[in-house]
Amino acid sequence: MNTLELDESALRKGWGGAGEYWFSLKDYSVKSDAELSELDHSEELSHSEYLVSLGYIPYFTVSSEEVIRAFVPTIERKKLRDAIDSYIGNDYVENFWKYFHIYPEISEPYIEFEHSYVDEKAKRWCEENNIKYELKA
Repeated sequence: MNTLELDESALRKGWGGAGEYWFSLKDYSVKSDAELSELDHSEELSHSEYLVSLGYIPYFTVSSEEVIRAFVPTIERKKLRDAIDSYIGNDYVENFWKYFHIYPEISEPYIEFEHSYVDEKAKRWCEENNIKYELKA
């Protein structure tokens, strides 16, 4: 039976946008949409429907904003947490990075949090899709 190795490369692909990477249930490989768009398919099916019919499923995705929103509640200093939470939309992420560079109490724990968050999201995706995996990161 195949096993998906969740190594640095496989986890990094999760940072791609939705639909950027596809997972093959047949050979447990992760392929880029650009690579798969070269496949001929009937005009009766959309590109996504065609890939699903071939045994591909959308690969897990994670965004900076998603990780940041999960991290901010863990910041111990309430004033700092509230200051970041006061921003909306693109300002939220942009200003988080400003605080990140100024406050070691954010930057030091964030990197480890980010790695753990991505590891857990990838593992959940595997479990939800009944994919045997091994975390190699």
